[in-house]
Amino acid sequence: MNLLEKLIYKKKVITLDKFIDIALYNKQLGYYQTKKIFSRDGDFITSPLISSIFSEMISIWIVSYWIYLKKPKQINILELGPGNGLMINQIINSLKKIKTFDAKFTIYLHEKSESLVKVQKKNLNIFKNIIWTKNINEIKQYPTIIIANEFFDAFPIKQFFKINTKWHEQCISFKNNIKRIIYYKNKINNNYLKKYSKFFNINKSRVIEYPVKIENYINSISKILKKNNGVFLTFDYGYSDSIGKNTLRAIKKHKIVNLLKEYTDCDITFDVNFNILKNIFKKNNIRHIGTVSQNFFLQKLGIMERATQIIKKQNVNDSKDLILSINKLINPKEMGSTFQALAFCNKDCKFNLGFI
Repeated sequence: MNLLEKLIYKKKVITLDKFIDIALYNKQLGYYQTKKIFSRDGDFITSPLISSIFSEMISIWIVSYWIYLKKPKQINILELGPGNGLMINQIINSLKKIKTFDAKFTIYLHEKSESLVKVQKKNLNIFKNIIWTKNINEIKQYPTIIIANEFFDAFPIKQFFKINTKWHEQCISFKNNIKRIIYYKNKINNNYLKKYSKFFNINKSRVIEYPVKIENYINSISKILKKNNGVFLTFDYGYSDSIGKNTLRAIKKHKIVNLLKEYTDCDITFDVNFNILKNIFKKNNIRHIGTVSQNFFLQKLGIMERATQIIKKQNVNDSKDLILSINKLINPKEMGSTFQALAFCNKDCKFNLGFI
């Protein structure tokens, strides 16, 4: 019996969000603390790992926003959940190559996993002006551009199921006679779900998934956007619908596996309902610039034009690799439509590059 099983056995039942939080982030057991994650040989692959041209497009977007702000002398760039540090590494290198960009910039990285912080510090040790922060509210001056790739989908979630007319919360329990953990649906008062009615149609939904702590994060992001003419760009997989879905899944070696059998050795993720993000930002008086497919955003930023420039200087094999990588990023049957780009800014901001 491992640490998590002992905890469940002792408590009898724990809610799904607490189970996920331990399985992903516990210092001794957590997936993000102990496993090799971000590689082609790992459990999943992210856009920056496919090709640095993805991060180049974000760099262009950052510089374009800086120009929109009339080129302030100093800015901040904050990445949420930087993983192994690859994307911000690529962005810094790209920004240094853009001759028209002469602003001083400080990089802030916000990472929950202490293990990944160590990886980031090792991979980024050649760069100065990088600050790791546990509390993004500490960023108090200069225009701040916030970026994230697959950030919200790593949040622990609460999950609720309607059985007949009664709502139940998804929990985890230890079944002693078979010596393993199982799902356990705990009946709750239907009135408990009223707090989620601003995000979901409770009457028509049969399933509700809600990422805990998301409101605190978005409230903090909103304060930064308001205070310093900030902007927030994020990429994630998800949907926009008032009808909830059951999207929870475990990923190992790029395949979906049984969560309750592999929870110590897999990523646990879900599809973000973007209505939640948009609703909370709206409540904070923050403008939703737009939601578009990753394909649309990257094409608008000029990924094909940039690829043409690169290919002219490459050999045949490298050119083939680049074409395959770009196809992976923008093809609707690959990541092009699975991933969405969303952006938010203060209410007076008119910046909309990549979204129209």
